[in-house]
Amino acid sequence: MEYTADRSGDTLRVKISGVLTFDDHERFKSIVNLIAKGEESEITLDLGQIKMIDSAGIGMLLLANDKAVKESKKLNLTGVTGHVAKVIELSKVDQIIPIS
Repeated sequence: MEYTADRSGDTLRVKISGVLTFDDHERFKSIVNLIAKGEESEITLDLGQIKMIDSAGIGMLLLANDKAVKESKKLNLTGVTGHVAKVIELSKVDQIIPIS
């Protein structure tokens, strides 16, 4: 997993690429820290460049959402297609985290 973060106004946009699996949980913590420490009230996780996600990756998205909620921020997902869309649909994450 690789990521880039861009702040624009009141929005933090994090573009994640590669795969999002258990092996990435330590690196994903830095994204959660960006959410917690940033001043932005809107967080967008762009998953358009994710090739594969597993159940641990889904758990990480839920963890990021929990952190956003605790910090009174709104998190949404974008770029959800293909394999990633199917896993998110099957896990019903789309009922918890909005997808735009």
